Amino acid sequence: MRFVVHDRQLADSRTPVRDYIPEHPQGAALLWVHGGGFAGGSIDMPESDAVARRLAAGGRLVRTVEYRLAPPWPEHGPLDLGPAPGRYPAAQDDVTAAFLDLAQQGAAFLGGASAGACIAASVAARLSDEGSVPPLGLVLAYGVFHASLPVPTEAEPDHPLSPSGAQAGEWVERMTLNYAGSRSLLADPKVFPGAGDPAGLPATLILDAERDSLRASGRRFAEQLRAFGVCVTETVVPGSSHGFLNDPLSGDFEQGILKITRWLETVGTGNPHGA
Repeated sequence: MRFVVHDRQLADSRTPVRDYIPEHPQGAALLWVHGGGFAGGSIDMPESDAVARRLAAGGRLVRTVEYRLAPPWPEHGPLDLGPAPGRYPAAQDDVTAAFLDLAQQGAAFLGGASAGACIAASVAARLSDEGSVPPLGLVLAYGVFHASLPVPTEAEPDHPLSPSGAQAGEWVERMTLNYAGSRSLLADPKVFPGAGDPAGLPATLILDAERDSLRASGRRFAEQLRAFGVCVTETVVPGSSHGFLNDPLSGDFEQGILKITRWLETVGTGNPHGA
């Protein structure tokens, strides 16, 4: 299906958003949040743009958001935890503003990948706490929901996630501390939704990569959601690695898009377990 792409800034917050608008929209819209370790990425990266284009080509209106980023952080040595414009809650504020603006047009989904999945989940929890317009459902791809990785099972070996080969547990702890900017916030469920009670969240798709240390966080968050009565669909793209939605030429990308599309369609028909 043909679609147009429209860039603009939200009137109230001046947050940049990009809308992918099908000629004949079908189903509820989706706000999609890119990853990048909370300190990188943009709406031009494939994990944002290619995902949005594929979903829009299927008839769904998709919005992406250029949220404010935390400062770059070194993989080794001390972290500068001084005040910075992009640290928590900046990204969360931007995504909340983008979602509430989109929801004025009708019920909408919310989702994201990696760090974007964490932001999306925390925004959904924030909307629930504030009694605001909730998302119709959550799409969370290979996300990190805890400030420290849960202990992995044999299915979730500690693969290096960084170019230097730093092990995932250490890498995630530095990434999340850099985003939060304060050790006191690492246990705050408003920042990292896996730190607290996820009751009140909508139906959720947890889409993980098979060969990904962050799968431990996704699996644990799915368990927490189920424990509090949230309807969860948990699925894994076989043979895939972290960030597969950033490679639109890969078969893993195609499988991921198919799983997301089917789940969105089933939630729209009231059957989220049908994905």
